[in-house]
Amino acid sequence: MRHRTALTAVALGAALAATALSGCSSDSSDKKSDDAKAPSTSASTGTGAASGGSSAPADSSSAPAKPAGKVSGHLDFTGAATGGADFTGGVVCEVKDGKLIGVTTPDVLAKKQIFPSFIATTADSPAQVALFNTPDGTSYSGRVAKSQGVTAQKSGDTWTVTVDGLQIAKDYSGAGAIVTLKGSLTCTRVS
Repeated sequence: MRHRTALTAVALGAALAATALSGCSSDSSDKKSDDAKAPSTSASTGTGAASGGSSAPADSSSAPAKPAGKVSGHLDFTGAATGGADFTGGVVCEVKDGKLIGVTTPDVLAKKQIFPSFIATTADSPAQVALFNTPDGTSYSGRVAKSQGVTAQKSGDTWTVTVDGLQIAKDYSGAGAIVTLKGSLTCTRVS
């Protein structure tokens, strides 16, 4: 079981590193290409241009396993940025010893960063980390100290993750602008 927890920590670290670097790799031709796709994605996902969203979530070449339009969760965010994020790419949850310890959405591996995205551990995890990318791609990667706010409950075969008052800072160190998240996610896959 320690191996699985270690994998979660490594995956979260890799996601944080990829997020930090994602803003450095784009150029104006990528932006033009994404802008050209925006009208078609906003109609299919509900998170496109009308809410300031990126076209990346609906790019089928980047996320072939993503179920189109099926919302697996929603998080509202307030503070440094305000809005809402629908998660349509599935939600993967990690369970250890019968307790949910981590959640990641979207549940896809893609060449391009997908927005919105959310990764967090629960109080049952030995490591307390959180990452949130808003629909417009703004990254928050530092869980504010003593900010709990992520719980999980199982009903039948379905896990539901509740996020209530989770604070994530702009910087990984927990400093900088802060957003507070509230909402819920339904696990579509458990590992």
